[in-house]
Amino acid sequence: MRRWAETAEAIRTTRATTRKTAVVADYLRSLDEAELATAAVFFSGRAFPARDQRVAGLGWRAVTAVVQEVAGAGEGAMGRAYDRSSDVGTAVGELLEQAGHEPAGKPLSLTDVAAGFDTLARTRGRGAKAGVFADLLRRADPLAARYVTAILGGELRIGLREGHLEKGIAAAFEADLSEVQWAGLLTGDIGRSAQLAREGR
Repeated sequence: MRRWAETAEAIRTTRATTRKTAVVADYLRSLDEAELATAAVFFSGRAFPARDQRVAGLGWRAVTAVVQEVAGAGEGAMGRAYDRSSDVGTAVGELLEQAGHEPAGKPLSLTDVAAGFDTLARTRGRGAKAGVFADLLRRADPLAARYVTAILGGELRIGLREGHLEKGIAAAFEADLSEVQWAGLLTGDIGRSAQLAREGR
């Protein structure tokens, strides 16, 4: 997840469309099949593919409580961090960074995060959901935590449009852009579209 987050940062900090596409392509090219699908879906700004009806169901109150707990921060710390950026992901990353948060246990992989999102969608009850989210944050460094939260909230905000992502997929695997777009329309899953592009069909 750290590499995905670093790639997202590289995309966010450049305005050049061609550079965004190149960064996406270079990163996607390096992934195995399972990671490729997940990475593409996350770059679309979603926790799940577009046609997937699952929702994480984690609200602001739960996110705030968990982040403050993991960061060891006092009441209101998350709200103040949010006021500075008006962005939940940025606020989470900033709060954990200021707290000197170090990830615990095995570093998060993309598949770990996808599994965590799936667990969130299947889990019932605010407390249980908060526990799943807390486990993800404890294993994430501040940058990864920023993007885990941003993806969950559907607010990626890195300036990567759907067309940029499709061009990145096509460039990564020397695929025809129209075929990548068509596969995305048929499947409703940009991750599957990326897999098909690599397979050459």
